[in-house]
Parts: sequence; structure tokens; C-alpha cells
Amino acid sequence: MATAAGGAAGKHGGSCTPRLIAGTAGENHVMFDGLSPDDRTLAIGWDRGSGASVQRGAYLLDLRSGKRFDLPHLTNAPSFSPDGRFLVSANYPGDRALKTELVEFDRRSGVARVLASGPSAEWLGSYSRDGRWILFNSTRSGASDLYRVRRSDGLVEQLTEDLRYEAHGQFFDGGRRILFHRQTEGDNYDIVIRDFRARTERTVGATAAEEGYPALSPNGRWIAFSAITKGVQQPNLFIMQIDGTGRRQLTDGPSKDAYATWSRDGRSIYFVRFDPNGSKIMRLGMRNGACLN
Repeated sequence: MATAAGGAAGKHGGSCTPRLIAGTAGENHVMFDGLSPDDRTLAIGWDRGSGASVQRGAYLLDLRSGKRFDLPHLTNAPSFSPDGRFLVSANYPGDRALKTELVEFDRRSGVARVLASGPSAEWLGSYSRDGRWILFNSTRSGASDLYRVRRSDGLVEQLTEDLRYEAHGQFFDGGRRILFHRQTEGDNYDIVIRDFRARTERTVGATAAEEGYPALSPNGRWIAFSAITKGVQQPNLFIMQIDGTGRRQLTDGPSKDAYATWSRDGRSIYFVRFDPNGSKIMRLGMRNGACLN
């Protein structure tokens, strides 16, 4: 049975108890920057099955009513444009040689178009605050780097060039800076802020363990992220100030908690919990850097 908005609280240990927002046994429900500008709708991707029999899709979840609206043009978790009219998704195309590709869907006209198409994999697309650009990951350089594509004419610009894995980017400060994670070695990652105008970058809150999947709060003060602590196999959800201080753990337990997304009012963090019986969308209530659940 599927669970939608307003579900029961999830039991996962820790001082914060998240609430289940969406999930179905035997299915994976995922998201990336999928909250609408008015905080009322969540864009979610799903899949079930495996191999040649896998099925994929996407839907919008009304967080007030719990109603679900399918998105037939999309096959992965989409992100909203700043005006809420468009959605961008890393679709799984019919041509398997293309891997994933960026597809933008116009909710008003019902038309979908491909952006920055190529034989490489493109994924984790999200919009700049002014809506002019889409930030995304691509392996077109041979490594996983960050790029942006201009929506008006399809111009693609490479933003990072490190040979190590870089992903999960987010524009902020008017597009002047991006927040992302970068592989250090093996399965370890650091959170990085790159300033394009100053041509500088710095790591935030780095330890010898993994810190990744960062998401900046709307007021620019807090970073929600995932990290592995001593004796734990999977990353849990944490929060810290943008200068790396004030680190606090929000969840604990055996499942991976990642892909945090802040509500526009800063009062909620939505994230994905990768349970063995299918990943689920969860929510934590927040106030001044502390959870309310």
C-alpha cells in the first residue's frame, strides 16, 4: 500500500523522528530539489522491478491532500523551475545508448524537450534562481563534472574539471557560487563551495569520513547534508552552519538518508531514506537549525 503526505512517523532512532511522506513496498521513490516554489507540491521519481522488466515514472504529490498526479513525459525525479511552470528530469530514454538525458517539461503546454543531449550520462538537474540556467552533472568529459546549460539557446558550459567525482550541485548567491560534493578518495566525499567571481573554493565541515549530498537552507545559514559516523555503515542526515560550525546529527539508524531538500520557508527538510524494501520520502520539521519532531 502506498503512503502519501501526512503519513505516520518513521521509527529510525535518533533524537529526530521523521514522518513518512511517500513510499510503496517494493518500489523506490526518490527526489532531488523537488519541492515547488509554494511548498505545496513535491516532485518524485519512482521505479520498480529490475533489469529488462524495470518500470519507471514520475509524479507530483499534493502535500496537503495527498493526491498524486502522474507525469507521463518524465521517468526520473524532477526539479521545479523558480516559477513552478517547468520541471527538469534526468530521463531514462528509449535509446539505451544515450544513458540518462536532461528533459524539461512545460506543465502549461504539456510539451517536453531534451537539453544538452549526448552519449554521456546527464543527471541531477536544477534551476538557477533567475531561471536562465540549469545546473547538472555529466560524464561527457570522461569524469563526473558540473555543467550548466542556458535554457534560451542550449549553450553548455563546463563549471568544474576535477578528475575526481563531483556531483549534487546547487546554485546560490545569485548564481555566483555553487555548493556540491567532491570525492576525496574511495567512498569519501567533501562538501565544497566554489565562488566563480573570486575564482576560489573551499571545503566546509570536512572530516576524515564522508560528507555529501549538501543542501543550503533558504536563508543561507544552514547546510543539510549526509555523513557517515564512526561504526556506521550508511550515511545519516546532519546539519551545520555554512562556515562548517554547529554540526548536529538529525537521524541515525541502518538506512542511508540522503538527498535533503529544504522547504522555501525553511521549516521542513525532505529527504530520501533508502530502506531495503524500497526507498521512501521522509520529512523533518525544523526551526532555527533544530528539528521539531
